[in-house]
Amino acid sequence: MAPAQPSTSTRAHNWTLVQVDSVFVGIVTASGTYLPVFLLRLGASANDVGLLTALPALTAFALAIPLGRWLQGRRNIVPWYSRMRLLAWLSYALIAGVAAVLPREQAIPLILAIWGLASLPSTAGLVAFPIVMGGAAGRDGRFDLLGRRWAIAGTSTAIAVALAGQFLNAVPFPANFEILFVLVSIAGLGSYLQSSRIIIPDRIPVAGRPEPRLGLRVRSLWSLVLADRPFIRFELRSLVYTASIGLALPVLPLFYVHEVGAPDAWIGVIGAAQSAGAVLGYVVARQLARRRGGAMTLLPSMLAAALAPAILSVIGWLPAVAAVSFVFGLAGAGVQLAMFDQFMRRLPTEHGVTFSSVDQSVQNLALVIAPNVGSVLAVALGVRTALLVVALVGAVAFALFAWNARPVTRPPEHTSPESEAARAEAAT
Repeated sequence: MAPAQPSTSTRAHNWTLVQVDSVFVGIVTASGTYLPVFLLRLGASANDVGLLTALPALTAFALAIPLGRWLQGRRNIVPWYSRMRLLAWLSYALIAGVAAVLPREQAIPLILAIWGLASLPSTAGLVAFPIVMGGAAGRDGRFDLLGRRWAIAGTSTAIAVALAGQFLNAVPFPANFEILFVLVSIAGLGSYLQSSRIIIPDRIPVAGRPEPRLGLRVRSLWSLVLADRPFIRFELRSLVYTASIGLALPVLPLFYVHEVGAPDAWIGVIGAAQSAGAVLGYVVARQLARRRGGAMTLLPSMLAAALAPAILSVIGWLPAVAAVSFVFGLAGAGVQLAMFDQFMRRLPTEHGVTFSSVDQSVQNLALVIAPNVGSVLAVALGVRTALLVVALVGAVAFALFAWNARPVTRPPEHTSPESEAARAEAAT
């Protein structure tokens, strides 16, 4: 059965909350530019930076489906969504405390451990995200609401990254990073105060059914997912694109710090340029989607995202790096928005949390493996050659989506061939 759509007043209420929440989310997102840089400045290795991505991805890969199964039984997942994100974001303040009191050689492994543990609530939030946003926007409002959300968050991130870069230059290390991460956790609290008030229709949990054995649950889930061929095809193509992102995650900080010798202020400029590009990308993608459909933004954006690392591999002038990062942000925003819309079109209504958790597990499989491969490539072949590999994998993803490009619309009344007992859930 198709879910109830929010009333006009509820939808307006949700849109206001989501857009205000986006400001705080953008500030939290800015930390992604600086956490790997902080580890490198502490003396972390390339492998340590790879683990910064791989550890949360491993948690998401292993636990997204069990967490999704648990969330599937909640009548309303908004409280869990907001609490789990807050718990994850409080880890930044804990990381700051560890760095303040422990020697560097002891702080690095403990920071990685904290980051890995924080991925537990973070994974639950990621699993719940498509369901909360879909419920808040209504079936026909996803592209517009998510475009606004990510554009506002991108603007907030661009401003936060630029200001943070100047702050880091003005305050001695490591107190500068420690203060910054405490502020990030405060922004996470602001996000919680907004997202916890989102209103979505209650779901009716299936009750009175005995819990099947683990083996039967796994077989049932396997059959349920394999029966949905559009979802499977989309997941496999998305896996390649996610692998290209995962490869880049440890390589780009190494490129900024070791190849072009960017100081913290310039790293802030580069991060702000990428975020500003993302803001423009979300605006352009929304306008293009209104005129020609969301699918029209995917392929051009994906091609540009594949070319950007290749261009970075041959330049060393910091203003040029910032310019390419702007284009990278522009393209990445188009890919993110279009792929989220395509994913939601393939999401069966009655098994939404289950399929979302499967998506999280599949995509995080790439994020478990790819960052470690990226670190190895950077050490073995050099950072610039590793960027070429990133571009090659991105080009393969583009080719796969181009080969199978056709619009997909899942009817609102979708009945899966398998029973509700077969599920478990998890998204760009």
